Amino acid sequence: MTPDPRDADRPAGRDPQGKRYGPRATPAGPTAFGSVDRPAAAPEGESRSTNTDLEFAHRTALALREDYGSEVIQIVHYRREWTVTVKPERIVEIMKFLRDTWNYKMCHDVTSVDLYPSEPRFLVVYHLLNLDRATRFRVKAPVGGEQPEIDSVVPVWVGADYTEREVYDLMGIRFRGHPDLRRILMPEDYEHHPMRKDFPLTGFPVGIDALKD
Repeated sequence: MTPDPRDADRPAGRDPQGKRYGPRATPAGPTAFGSVDRPAAAPEGESRSTNTDLEFAHRTALALREDYGSEVIQIVHYRREWTVTVKPERIVEIMKFLRDTWNYKMCHDVTSVDLYPSEPRFLVVYHLLNLDRATRFRVKAPVGGEQPEIDSVVPVWVGADYTEREVYDLMGIRFRGHPDLRRILMPEDYEHHPMRKDFPLTGFPVGIDALKD
């Protein structure tokens, strides 16, 4: 097999599954920022986020690290997509920064991942879009505990209303400050969250089925 010339400068290390890789190997999955990212150097006296030789989403990720420092947990570049994981406490401030400074005017989806039995158990995932540059960008925020909560981004993007309600309904993550946080798919009196990993495959009885016994 002919080696990929792009691997010549790839630093040695380990991928997230613990598998070692080096100059003639390709990581099997997403890697943390710095593992496979080889950005062009910024001109002297210029921050890397303003280096126009880099793709726009890359610059966005760098800007988050420059402006929010310890609030940024991880930056991942995988399959030409950029994802930044941030601490949840300042999520609204971070989202306003992305909307107002980097022009991500649309939050086209809010979803979540259940990492059961790990803790923090959940990741809230935001998919953003800069329409002028046709650029997608992903933000993740970990939340955990018996009653997971995070601030709502509806004050930043009103279109996040229904998607946050869906996450609340199916995963049980509450969004503080949401203007109308209630179930959107399941009945209002339903007590469970069917997209959680500990939800039984057969479900729980609901409606007339609950009265059969």
